Amino acid sequence: MDSRYFVTFEKYLKAGDKAVVYTHGGNFVGIVEFKGNYYFSEEHIGWKKGEKRFLFPYRIKFELLCEAVKPVKIYFSTAENGEKAIWSKPNIIDEITFIADRGRRWNQYVQVSIIRITEEDFNTIEKAIKQSL
Repeated sequence: MDSRYFVTFEKYLKAGDKAVVYTHGGNFVGIVEFKGNYYFSEEHIGWKKGEKRFLFPYRIKFELLCEAVKPVKIYFSTAENGEKAIWSKPNIIDEITFIADRGRRWNQYVQVSIIRITEEDFNTIEKAIKQSL
């Protein structure tokens, strides 16, 4: 991560914590467990931010606990018909609580970042990933 996540790494992440891995395009793809403490490294790993190479110097080692064979797709589940909502595309978004906006802007909750989710949401996503194996 970049420097915006320093406080998150410093105060909130520790060895043994688990995380859901989300990738661009609406996919939950795996579960990891953090190993050891975060560290700072100036070694380039080939990542980019836009078209430019970017360091992302705050790092933490992790172990992949499970990887979805078929990624668990998440997308908006409601549409508007005038002032009324239509439940148009039910999916895992309707089973988790940390995403309150289930309309077209749902992905703002999972943009490049680290966010805390409830244990219940974690378990729901982990179960869906394991069912994809």
